[in-house]
Amino acid sequence: MDDDAEIIAEFLVESHENLDQLDRDLVELERAPGSRELLSSIFRTIHTIKGTSGFLAFNRLEALTHVGENLLSRLRDGEMVMTGPVTEELLRMVDTVRALLDSVESSGKDTAAEVDVETVVAALKAVLDGTPGGGEAPAGVPEEEASAATIDPGASSPDAPAAAVPFPSTVPVAEPVLAEPVLAEPVPAEPVLAEPVLAETLPAEPVPTEPDAREDDESARRGVVDSSVRVDVDLLDSLVQLVGELVLTRNQVLQRTEGAADIELLRAAQRLDLVASELQEGIMKTRMQPIGQVWSKMPRIVRDLAVQLGREVDLQMEGHETELDRSLLEALKGPLTHLVRNALDHGIEPPAQRVAAGKPAQGRLLLRSFHESGQVVVEISDDGKGIDPEVITRVAIERNVVTRDQASRMEPREIVNLIFRPGFSTAAEVTNVSGRGVGMDVVRTNIERIGGTVDMQSQVGVGTTCRVRIPLTLAIIPALVIGEGEETYAIPQANLVELVRLEADDLARNVEEIAGAPLLRLRGHLLPLVSMAEVLGRPRPDVDALTVVVVQADEVRFGICVDAVHDTQEIVVKPIGRQLKALATYAGATIMGDGRVALILDVPGIAHAHALAQHGRGSAQTADPVATADASTALLVLEVGGQRAALPLREVSRLEEFALDRIETSGGVEAVQYRDGILPLVRLAGAIGLAERAREDDQVSVVVHEAGASRIGIVIDRVLDVVDVAVAPSEVGRRTGVLGSAVIGDRVTDLVDLEAVVRHSGVGA
Repeated sequence: MDDDAEIIAEFLVESHENLDQLDRDLVELERAPGSRELLSSIFRTIHTIKGTSGFLAFNRLEALTHVGENLLSRLRDGEMVMTGPVTEELLRMVDTVRALLDSVESSGKDTAAEVDVETVVAALKAVLDGTPGGGEAPAGVPEEEASAATIDPGASSPDAPAAAVPFPSTVPVAEPVLAEPVLAEPVPAEPVLAEPVLAETLPAEPVPTEPDAREDDESARRGVVDSSVRVDVDLLDSLVQLVGELVLTRNQVLQRTEGAADIELLRAAQRLDLVASELQEGIMKTRMQPIGQVWSKMPRIVRDLAVQLGREVDLQMEGHETELDRSLLEALKGPLTHLVRNALDHGIEPPAQRVAAGKPAQGRLLLRSFHESGQVVVEISDDGKGIDPEVITRVAIERNVVTRDQASRMEPREIVNLIFRPGFSTAAEVTNVSGRGVGMDVVRTNIERIGGTVDMQSQVGVGTTCRVRIPLTLAIIPALVIGEGEETYAIPQANLVELVRLEADDLARNVEEIAGAPLLRLRGHLLPLVSMAEVLGRPRPDVDALTVVVVQADEVRFGICVDAVHDTQEIVVKPIGRQLKALATYAGATIMGDGRVALILDVPGIAHAHALAQHGRGSAQTADPVATADASTALLVLEVGGQRAALPLREVSRLEEFALDRIETSGGVEAVQYRDGILPLVRLAGAIGLAERAREDDQVSVVVHEAGASRIGIVIDRVLDVVDVAVAPSEVGRRTGVLGSAVIGDRVTDLVDLEAVVRHSGVGA
């Protein structure tokens, strides 16, 4: 269903419900004509239908409701008095509106010739003008009663006699809708009970074709209104809880009957499994709602804020139809609104600044949502000034968010994420939009509370993208059940990538260590490994075989080493007690088929706890060519601290060897006299966290790096090779002075960040 059809369908459902309420309100108003509350409610309903009709270009419907609105306005303001004839005419209008809606539903237009709108409009205008209306007496109403129906012409002619105005009580098009079944004989004037009438008109022997035809007719006439129903949210929540308990019971029954000899019992268990699964799927669908319900408020928010801040903004929204659980949708409203406000306040510049920077005066704000790997991804992107890590660092130090020493050891991506720390704000002054240092930390807290993650990527002068990942639902999820020791755990399937089993030679060949951290070489990529025993606070065991569950948290992929993999099943997520809430390892708990409680692992939390998530792929801040190269790069391969390392050959000016006795010390800095100057030395092993190896000779190998008129010597163990290869960089082993690692010459090799080595050495180039 496209957007226009969806809007029309919602309009039809809402309008039919409103018309049913109008019938009741008008009848009640006839009994209590002085009720201004009822009149105001009726007026608002007609006004809503009129406004939406105009928006959707249903001109006849708009014209009809416009006249009705005028009449209701005069009744509401006390300029006219509600009488029986006036009620009749308003009810006639309601019937005609209903007929027009049926026409819209069947043909998409309100131009059906059989709906006589003009006569009804003329009659409504006649009531407004206090003149006889152009209509016939109501069917079944004696002429005397019709002529007795009068209305006060009002102040337009106070001395004129009351004029008799006939008010037809039926609409020509209403009869086909209500005339079902058609009676064989005219209905007598006196009251007749429904049962005798039906007993006389229905044949004693039912004809086989008639019921089928009637059923087909009913099926054909079932439209958008009859195919939808509004249900109380609390009832849906109760049903979800009951289905959750049913799923738990289903799991227990399946486990107890597995391998049973009773065939009938097995069939019953399989049938229970099928019915429970279908019921669960149906119930969960009732809770799914499009994210467009949240986005519908964004144009007004962006418009008002743009006016307030003096911005020009083009708001674009993609993926309105992306569905997620209603409870998650409610929880997202606040964080998404704050992220949008933040993009306008801190991201998109005023028009004059944008023009001066060579950008269009009008900024662009994009809201995009889509499904990916069993999750919903929501992106808020702007083409503003971006986030400057240097500004963030300065403000963070000034506001005591981090110390200067901590900031000096942080990577650009970590620095950008400081905006999520409590108390952090770059606003120069407090306004009603920003500057109080609250908001972004609450955004992250609220998103993580529903099992989601938030990630900020930015490039100075280009723009910022905030990416939010959340699960489709929190109630019942598919999961992989694993074993560690005697305990059972569950890993959400949304985080699961694949399973890998390594034994004997494969284990020795594909698992290595860098700086004490194990990693797996998998199809040319390096994956950090985390032992489940370490996650639980136990020492990593020595094993001769390894079962690895490859998982993904946001943009970081890693492996969890486990004792055993059991099976996959749908689990009911239960909240964990407050004693465990502070642990980032667990996202919840569930009850397994044997009645035991199993904890659900929080994969992003594990990645964060083991420092795997802070350097995720895709950062817009990565500047080193080695880390982003997709073509061949000339590299100098070194041995340092007993391990392999590489750095771009273009960073190397010369390779030198110096005798140990030439090294002197000045202010704690080693140096040698070199080319009529002093060459400061930095020992690479210590700079990148490796142990310095004792030399077997009296010479040191030095890589000379020049930057302008300055030079610095990098002390290494030895040069191994010069290669020209296209590297596939990995975040594995990333630390101060090391961008990550790659497979070079069939060996895992650290990629040296020479700029960071020089910066953190304090020597300077």
